[in-house]
Amino acid sequence: MNILFFIFLFFTTFSSSTYIRRQGDALSPCVGTFPNEITTYTFTPNPIIIGQTATIHIAGKATVPIENGALYNITIFHENQVFHQHSFEFCQMFVIPNGSTCPINGDYDFTINFPVESSPVNTTAESDIRTQIINPDGNILSCIEGKITFHYP
Repeated sequence: MNILFFIFLFFTTFSSSTYIRRQGDALSPCVGTFPNEITTYTFTPNPIIIGQTATIHIAGKATVPIENGALYNITIFHENQVFHQHSFEFCQMFVIPNGSTCPINGDYDFTINFPVESSPVNTTAESDIRTQIINPDGNILSCIEGKITFHYP
C-alpha cells in the first residue's frame, strides 16, 4: 500500500487541459475543459524504479487560483477498473516544500523528491493513470491521463 502511495504521488502531480511535455510515457489532457494549464511535467527516473528516489517537476499557469485545501487526486486503473485512488493536499505536497504558499495564481514551477519504497518483484508493469487538481469547492482545475510504467527490480 505504501508503494502505491508513493507511485500515485509521483505520477499525478498537476493536471492540465493543454499539451504537456513529458519524457517517456506521454500523458495528455483529459476530455473536457479545465481552466489551468500545465506546461511542463517530467519525472525521473522513467520508468519509475521501485526502491529509488523519484523526482517530479511540474510547471504551468493557474488562471484560476489553486486554493489552500485543493486536492491532488490520483486514480490508477487496471484493465479499465479503478485499482487505486488517493487524494493528497496539493499545497502540502508541492507548494510548501518549494517555499511558496497557497493560493497559487499565475505561473508556477515546483520540483519534489520522494523515496519509492521497495517491493522487489523483478517485473515491469504498465497502468493507466488519471490525475486531477480539485479546489475545495469541487471545481476541477486540471486533469491529465495516460499510461505509466513501473519497474520493480
